[in-house]
Amino acid sequence: MPRRILLVRHCQSEANAAGRLEGKGDSPLSEAGQAQAARVAAFIAAQAIGEATLIASPQARARATAEAIAALCGWTAAHDHRIREGEFGWMEDRSYAEVGRHMAENQLSTLDAAAFGGETREIIAGRFWEALSEALAASEGPLVAVTHGYAIHALVEHRFGHPLALAHIANGDVIELWLDGEAVPEPPRRHPLG
Repeated sequence: MPRRILLVRHCQSEANAAGRLEGKGDSPLSEAGQAQAARVAAFIAAQAIGEATLIASPQARARATAEAIAALCGWTAAHDHRIREGEFGWMEDRSYAEVGRHMAENQLSTLDAAAFGGETREIIAGRFWEALSEALAASEGPLVAVTHGYAIHALVEHRFGHPLALAHIANGDVIELWLDGEAVPEPPRRHPLG
């Protein structure tokens, strides 16, 4: 029987608000991010999915988003370092504008390890899938994972083979997947926080 998985990108962090790339950084939610967390929690609660497993990246921005969901849905969040954001090498804590200039100057169309020297999407997708597999094996029913944009992109594109542009995963967005065995036969559905 297919399992429903909701991948939630953390809400706006202080680094996001300042226009900085944050991989292994650990800034908390901004004031706008806190309001977004309440809205994404309301969206998840409105799904009426009953009991679900909730896992979250241990990074502050994902933890705080997961805590808002847990409080409203009556769940407890477990934390798993394997669903943390990718490491962006020399691009860590650089401005989005600086990253964009580098990519344009080097004629790069995608943000990947070749551009920044950090973790590859394959490595990120592998550790993320390992964490999801363990969580799914330990429970029944839906799984909600509060994680990061690049990590979601890596998992959906490189593990499940569905195109999902990084630019289309905004703070607080929910990506809905139906997992059948180890495959996601249908394209994911994006629920923008908007």
